[in-house]
Amino acid sequence: MKLCVIGAGRMGRRHIFAARKVGFSLAGIFDSSPEALLATINECNVEESLVFADVQMMLDTVAPDAVVVSTTAPSHCDYVLASVAAGVQYILCEKPMASSLEECDRMIAACRGAGAKLAINHQMRFMEQYIDIKALTETPEFGGLRSMVVTASNFGLAMNGCHYFEAFRYLTNEEVTEISCWFDPNAVPNPRGPQYVDRSGQLRGITASGGRLIIELGADLGHGIEVIYGCRNGQILVDELAGFVRGIHRLPEYRDLPTTRYGMPAKEFQRKIAQADVTKPTEDLWRAMLSGDLYPTGENGRHAIAVLVAANLSGESGGRTVVLGNGLPIERKFMWA
Repeated sequence: MKLCVIGAGRMGRRHIFAARKVGFSLAGIFDSSPEALLATINECNVEESLVFADVQMMLDTVAPDAVVVSTTAPSHCDYVLASVAAGVQYILCEKPMASSLEECDRMIAACRGAGAKLAINHQMRFMEQYIDIKALTETPEFGGLRSMVVTASNFGLAMNGCHYFEAFRYLTNEEVTEISCWFDPNAVPNPRGPQYVDRSGQLRGITASGGRLIIELGADLGHGIEVIYGCRNGQILVDELAGFVRGIHRLPEYRDLPTTRYGMPAKEFQRKIAQADVTKPTEDLWRAMLSGDLYPTGENGRHAIAVLVAANLSGESGGRTVVLGNGLPIERKFMWA
């Protein structure tokens, strides 16, 4: 199957490696930056004949079966729509899915109308640090996930925070229904350019059943990602960068006691886990999409954008709770990368 990559930056190069591992034949790459293209040619051993100066010419010339869109968010919608119009059947788009909910809706509708599959590269469900945690939290020993607390460096609500929106949805099997967010007073310059804005701060999301997602990504935090999963009968701590897991849960004879009896005898374990990685999970995402298994869909990506929109509205108003079902602004565009 022929694959084209739109966007040859750092993520685009990782997508090339992942696609080759899956078995795709790289048939074309495009990027508006000559420097990015040169780096891709050298790093990924790409023939210069595969480089195109125009996206539409590449799509028309190659007629690819699959396309990766790994540019920044403002161009995602246009490139996905162009791919659909060119007859592409498999499209993998980077996160954040788009700059507005209206763009998400157009992308989903176009793919649905053409019978094309659209995936958003929220690949956490293919990562050991989430697969194992989901399995653990659903055991009687832990008794079900009730809260997910992420303490991280300043990785931006859009850049990486949206990954945790989708991870939380995957782990709880529930969508976030309301958001409160508190922005840091000053916006840190975005590494992808001054035209982009991605805020830091603190966020609290709630599901219909009362599950909680809490994210601390203050601008004064410069290293690390640790997640604590709070369950009815215990807790699991994951250091995602170091690849470390620590779990503790009540012994069976104490599980039915009230939660106020939090100091009961318990069993503890520690072990290593695969460190955070993006290439291998992206390979697994492709395999799932091609084989008809579950993968992060456009609808899943849209929910992450809805949470992101609600977080920005809340942060702009000093932490006001925003309910996702109460008519979020569909057409408003946000300048996240």
